[in-house]
Amino acid sequence: MTPTHDRSSGSPPSLPRYQALRICEAARQHVVVVQADALTKIAAFIATLPLEPDLSTLLVQGDTSATARGASFFPTYDALERHLLATLDRSAIGLRLYVCGDEAFIWRIRRLACEAGMLPEEISAELVAAPRAVYCVHCSASHVYDALPEVECIGCGINLGVRQHFSERVGAYLGVCADPDRPYLEDRA
Repeated sequence: MTPTHDRSSGSPPSLPRYQALRICEAARQHVVVVQADALTKIAAFIATLPLEPDLSTLLVQGDTSATARGASFFPTYDALERHLLATLDRSAIGLRLYVCGDEAFIWRIRRLACEAGMLPEEISAELVAAPRAVYCVHCSASHVYDALPEVECIGCGINLGVRQHFSERVGAYLGVCADPDRPYLEDRA
């Protein structure tokens, strides 16, 4: 995914930028993957999709009590992932993938789609919430956190300063030890 860059002009170039989803008229098949809480935000976009089920697929992760025309709902990310991989495996050239959700969700889906053979240019994304993945450079763990300047790594316990650098390869912001003289939030004797 090469998201359109809409962040402030002074922001580092590695930060991902997003825009509202728009249908790709040249696409032969459309797959939309969305978190349930983002359904209302992209309702107008969903209404522009072709009605034929073999041309449009809507996959929703989360609240299965939500409703959307022709949607398949998945209570867990793992169930969504299995279904998305099967959908991508059956698809032909000309597929366009649209993703909407929080930043951690977007990049997890993007990584999965690229591993399945999609090109970044075939993936569009719209951001709706702040949770994001942070990659700890000390233990190589990635975890989802609120958009805070410092977080505690769940993997190694180090207090991480979240850099304004996003790695598309790992789909996360880089986190480094915030204070080398006091790497842990609590004293460990």
